[in-house]
Amino acid sequence: MPSGNNGRSAGRGGAFDILSRRAGRFLAAFFSLWTLLAGLLSYARIVTAENTPLSWPEIVIIVIVAAGVTVGIAFPLAVGFVEGIPMVLAKLYRDRVREEGREEGMKEMLARWQEWNRRRNAAEQAGQPFNEPEPGLDAAGDNQNAPG
Repeated sequence: MPSGNNGRSAGRGGAFDILSRRAGRFLAAFFSLWTLLAGLLSYARIVTAENTPLSWPEIVIIVIVAAGVTVGIAFPLAVGFVEGIPMVLAKLYRDRVREEGREEGMKEMLARWQEWNRRRNAAEQAGQPFNEPEPGLDAAGDNQNAPG
């Protein structure tokens, strides 16, 4: 087992690996989410307080508690925004490109078969022998791309 890999396969790491790859985006997403969530939670707690107006120390305690609670929510959301969304979009793009390539390949193979069949029919009508191998035959003679 290679040292320093912690048993993980190459190219795969934990959630904390984003700090080295996309630190700026992660930190911006995390602090934005964290500030928004802590602000909303603090505001909701202050507005629903039984004895208003609250004193400054009570407001500071509410904000500190809200900030602590929302760290556990903001971190996974930030990871999802920075890593998850681009990963899903990249997979959708790769699948689309792969499907387009497959369709192009099928069209190309169909064109090869049609051209081969046209030459075979022309030779048959001219009474000439036609011994050209079918399209898609590899060196072993297996027909990998025959239609049907």
